[in-house]
Amino acid sequence: MPYRPAGLFIIALLIAQAVNAHAEEDSGRRWSQAPDTILRVDNSDVGTQANFYSFSRLIRTTGNENPVVILNCQAMSTGQHSLNAAIQLDPANTYEEDPSERFRLLSVSAALTIDGVKKSERFKYHPASSKIIPYDKAVAKKLYNAVVNGSEVMLKVKGKQYDLALPAKDAVVFIAFAKTCPTTNGGQFDASIFEQVKARATETQN
Repeated sequence: MPYRPAGLFIIALLIAQAVNAHAEEDSGRRWSQAPDTILRVDNSDVGTQANFYSFSRLIRTTGNENPVVILNCQAMSTGQHSLNAAIQLDPANTYEEDPSERFRLLSVSAALTIDGVKKSERFKYHPASSKIIPYDKAVAKKLYNAVVNGSEVMLKVKGKQYDLALPAKDAVVFIAFAKTCPTTNGGQFDASIFEQVKARATETQN
């Protein structure tokens, strides 16, 4: 379980985590899930114990030449949880094959239009991966709800218009994600997973 500075691990996941998907075998637009991860987060303070553990489930769109939409659910051993999002503007970008540990993040404005309603949003922009991450976590919920409602979502950023072409909700990936994530299922999460990880970590140290 790798160590991650507390303020960077969510951004690191959204930017660098690859998905074991085979989009080339299916030209249709669909959801794909990455392997779940559990991170041990340490703030580099005194002591060997982790500050907290974080469970992460990540799904993203595959197929066609539209941007890749990523939804990520984080559940912390502290009881906190969040729904996060990122959009990879260039689906052919290969940054994930050899990600860098150094993150160069810029800020960009973009117009997000959902079912004809346009709103300006601010994003963190990672040029190396062509991914943008919203400053406002409400954007992730808007994208999630757009899938639930079957909404049309357009994005205009850096002078270019993109159709996000969100796939319909499916039972195998999207609905399973929604049922697992405490942010979308009413706050339910099996916290015993963290106790199992702590027990294994203690056995290793001994």
